[in-house]
Amino acid sequence: MKGILISIVALSLSVGLMAQLSCYDIQYTANSNGNSPYIGQSVTVQGVVTALIPNDSFYIGDAEGGPWSGLYVYHRNTSNVVELGDMVVLTGTIDEYWNITELTAISSYEIISSGNPLPITTISTADMYYDSASSEQWEGVFVRFNEVQIKTTPDQWGQFKIADSSGIQAMVDNELFTIPAPDIQIGDWWHQIQGLVDYHSAAGYKCNPRNAEDMIKTDNLENSSIRIASDAAAMIDEISTLEVYTSKLKPEWGVREYYMKISIDPSVVLYQGVEINETLSGFEPTVDYSHANGVLTLHYAGQESLISDADEAVLIKLLFEPKSYGDIIINLEEFRYDDTNISSLTDGKLMVKITENIAHLNIGTDNSGKNSFDPSMNEVLNIEYGTKTGFLARAIIRIYDVQGRLVATPIHQNFTSSTGIEFTTWNGRDSNMKLVPPGVYYCHVEVSNRETGKRYDTVQPIVIKSRLK
Repeated sequence: MKGILISIVALSLSVGLMAQLSCYDIQYTANSNGNSPYIGQSVTVQGVVTALIPNDSFYIGDAEGGPWSGLYVYHRNTSNVVELGDMVVLTGTIDEYWNITELTAISSYEIISSGNPLPITTISTADMYYDSASSEQWEGVFVRFNEVQIKTTPDQWGQFKIADSSGIQAMVDNELFTIPAPDIQIGDWWHQIQGLVDYHSAAGYKCNPRNAEDMIKTDNLENSSIRIASDAAAMIDEISTLEVYTSKLKPEWGVREYYMKISIDPSVVLYQGVEINETLSGFEPTVDYSHANGVLTLHYAGQESLISDADEAVLIKLLFEPKSYGDIIINLEEFRYDDTNISSLTDGKLMVKITENIAHLNIGTDNSGKNSFDPSMNEVLNIEYGTKTGFLARAIIRIYDVQGRLVATPIHQNFTSSTGIEFTTWNGRDSNMKLVPPGVYYCHVEVSNRETGKRYDTVQPIVIKSRLK
C-alpha cells in the first residue's frame, strides 16, 4: 500500500510539474507541417505579452526569447485586459489555423507581473528566409533585424523584402502596423526593423512591426524610447516602485541631462519620492510636485554622460502609493534628453486588484463623491463595482425604490478587467427609459462565482434630487 501511495504522489507531482508549459514546449515540433504536438489539447502556458491587437488577440513569448519561443493567442476578452510586458499564465486550447499555431478558447488567465522587458531575439535575415521551412522556428517570436537594406518596394498587400550583410532576403509585412509606402525605397539602409513573425501560405514567413518605433532608419538620440514600468501586484496603502526605462545611450551622444513630466490623479495615488540605487542617475534629480493637480516634473543635470549599451536600462525609480482599487495610470507626458524631445513614450500603471471574494461598490458623481444627483439636469451616477478577478465572476446591479420594487438593472454581465474592478453609469431612468421621480433608491450589487455558485452582495443608498421651483 505504501508503494502505491508513493507512486500516486509521484504521479501527481509529475502532472503538476508538467501542467504549466512554455511557448517553446508548445511550438517545438519535428513535424514537417509545423503543427504543434499539443494540437487539440487544453494547456496552461506562461509568457510575456509582446504585442496587442485590441478586441482580437495578442502574442506572448518566453522571457529568454530564442527559437520556438513565441505564441499567438486568439481571444478577444483577454486581449482587452493584458498589457505589453505583462507576465501572464493562460489556460486554453491549442489550435492550428491556416498553419498558424494559436492558443484559443481561453478559460482562465492570471497576470503574474507587469513591466517586464519584452523578449526580443536578434537574428539575421538568413535565419528567416521567407520561403524556408526552417523559418517555422520563428513563428510567433518577436524578432529583430539590424542594419538591413530594402530590396523591394511594398506590393499591393504592403509586403516588402529586406536583407542584411548575408544577402538572404526576409519579408516584412504591415499586418499590425500600416507602413507608409513612400518611406520604403529600394537600396535604403535601415538601422533596425523588428516585429512579430507570422506565416501565410502564399507569402511565407513575415516580420510584422507593431508601430513606427519598431522601424528605426537612423540610430540617433531622437529615436530613443522611454517607458515607465507597471506593477501588477500593487496594494492599497503600500508603496510601489516603478522603474523608468531608457533605450540605449551611446557615449558619442554626450547626454548629461534629462527632463520628464508626469501626471497622476492625486485622489487615487500619492507620489512618495524617487530612488537612484542601481540606476543610471548618479544623484537625485530636482523634483517638483503639485498635489493639487498631480503634476510631477524631474530635472537631472550631471557632469558625466549617461551611457548604456543595453537595449533597456533603468534611468530612475519612482515611488507611488495607491489609494483605491483598479488601474491607476502614471502618465508620461513629456521627456527630453538635453534639448532633444523624445516622442516614443510609454505610460506606467498600478494594477490594484481585489483579492477577496467580496462585492465591492463605490458610487458618486463626476463633481463629487456624493451619492445624490439630478438626472433631469442630465447628471449621471458613476458606479464602480468589483470582486476577485477571474472569468468565472459575474455581476448584477439592480436599482430598487424604497418599497423594494425593481426599477432598473444597469448591469448583468461577466467581469473582464484584470483587476476585478468595472465601471458603469446610471442616468436615473427605469427599464422603460423613463426618469424616475425624486426620492431615495438603493443600488444593490450581486457578484457570483459561476463555478461554485457562491454569491456576495452589498447595497448603498442613492438620492435623486429635484430642482427647486
